[in-house]
Amino acid sequence: MSLEVLLIPIGIAAFAAWRESQSTDLCEKCKTTRITDQGLLKEALVEIGATNLSEGDGRITGQSPYGRITFQRVGQVFLGRVDKADAGVTSSMLGQVEAAVGTITQIRSVDRIRQRAAELGLILLTETAENGTVQFVFEQA
Repeated sequence: MSLEVLLIPIGIAAFAAWRESQSTDLCEKCKTTRITDQGLLKEALVEIGATNLSEGDGRITGQSPYGRITFQRVGQVFLGRVDKADAGVTSSMLGQVEAAVGTITQIRSVDRIRQRAAELGLILLTETAENGTVQFVFEQA
């Protein structure tokens, strides 16, 4: 058996292990979010007032009203933190980001439903209640 046949899989495994350790080290003290889409995350960060956002593959950093922020994709979801802040500040920021994601997603859904209703010859009327819920009422055009 050739030495190369043994070294190649060992090298690949070592590289994969090193890469995984680097990605989790980049976001030490981060908390898990439910956000999987980097574009949606960036849009939500802008919505909460984040500026100077720098994007890389699976990573967003920038300045927010809470302080300097870091988001890193680990697996399928993003982890986030407020750099050099306690866990309470990070939790508050993540709560606001996830609420912004919910609002953006709701607005996109309403727009898609309105468009689809128009394609079907219906008129969609929406009423937004105080608590942010949306009620749909359809009429024939």
